[in-house]
Amino acid sequence: MSFKAINLSESMIKSLNRQKYFEPSQIQLRTIPKALRGETLMVQSSTGSGKTLCFLIPIIDSINLSKQETQAIIIAPTRELAQQIYNFAIPFADEFRRLKIRLLKSGEEIENSMKGLSISPHILIGTPGRLSEVLAQKHSTLLNNVKTIVFDEADMLLSEGYFEEIDKFVLQIKNPQFLVFSATLEANLAHQLEKYVGPNTPIVNEEVMTSSNVTHYMVDIKHIDINNATKQFIDAVNPYLLLIFASKKETANSVYKFLKLNGYKAGLLTGDLSSRERKNVMKQLQNDKIFILVCSDMAARGLDIPNVTEVLNIDLPNNLEFYYHRAGRTGRFDKKGKCFTFYNNDSTRKPLALISNGLSFEYLALKEGELVSGKPIERTHPSKKHIDPELAKEIKRISNQSSTKNKKVKPGYKKKQKQAIEKAKQKHRREIIKKDIRRQRVERYKKEGRNNG
Repeated sequence: MSFKAINLSESMIKSLNRQKYFEPSQIQLRTIPKALRGETLMVQSSTGSGKTLCFLIPIIDSINLSKQETQAIIIAPTRELAQQIYNFAIPFADEFRRLKIRLLKSGEEIENSMKGLSISPHILIGTPGRLSEVLAQKHSTLLNNVKTIVFDEADMLLSEGYFEEIDKFVLQIKNPQFLVFSATLEANLAHQLEKYVGPNTPIVNEEVMTSSNVTHYMVDIKHIDINNATKQFIDAVNPYLLLIFASKKETANSVYKFLKLNGYKAGLLTGDLSSRERKNVMKQLQNDKIFILVCSDMAARGLDIPNVTEVLNIDLPNNLEFYYHRAGRTGRFDKKGKCFTFYNNDSTRKPLALISNGLSFEYLALKEGELVSGKPIERTHPSKKHIDPELAKEIKRISNQSSTKNKKVKPGYKKKQKQAIEKAKQKHRREIIKKDIRRQRVERYKKEGRNNG
């Protein structure tokens, strides 16, 4: 089915075709018509499925260009993501000649962000903190005619505690259309978003966590140290463009320095880099100056880096959902990709958890500098889930209440008991997330205090 089957303007069709977009992806087909009708949506879709166009197409096609007023705000958690969305949006201005789009992102002087805002842009794209600062100084006059608000990578906005900044301006807008996008939309996130989208907002779900174009591998590195294992892996695979992920910034720095010392054309992308340094790394990638990028999860989340052929996890993240985000950097837009993960016999818990979630792996081993066929990971002992004592106590109370309240068993009591236990677990998870957000906020304030001092 082509984009012509969707109720789009001739200008939009021309713009899409000029940019070599002829057929909508599944998630675009399911999302764009609803968004054009002004519906509020929560969209869960795998990375690389084209979700940026899911909100840019209906927003741009619905803009009233005869009025010079801000009609849409797009919020992204990182400046790289905000820049990426802006880069996607700018080419549409060739057909929509009077369209004004403005990027407001952290990492630049506030004075630069304020320049030119005497004329309201039709679309504002930015990070939460910078949007909040600019809109406060503009006395929120830009908010008077906003019709649509986009939360991109909403789970990351939540985990980083950004909704406190977002509320400063979003809650001033009367009855906007919300378009919420995330690769994962768990119950706790949907619950947190209810105050914006309402309790009964439909979730458009592609039901695919990673692209079917990605082949997943587990690589047994035995007891080779990470730096040497990474070097041997690169020599064995000879990648065209490789992203290497590390859960800790210290590990990413160590691997990057080791590779540079050994003459590899590598770059580093972590949250510790300045805005200028991060821009320089992305420019080197675009100009084919480097073919290896060592990343932390937060720095590379959601980035659309073309032609990534391989992803290497030198370790697995504590939150295994990030595995899907990492793997989604390759195999994008019908291209094939490979995702490799290092492990050894001392680190099988997380790989086994991914396997239990239904992910299928091929098995390799690193031996004498070569990748050879490996054996599937075996469970050496039954895995035990750690349960918080307070949660265990609550589950026991619910179980006892259900079993002792009546000697006669009522119909459906097991189902009700299961629902009560699940509700207790969800409440417990939400409390953990809230505590973590408070912790991160305190850390951020301390860091800002040190920088200002």
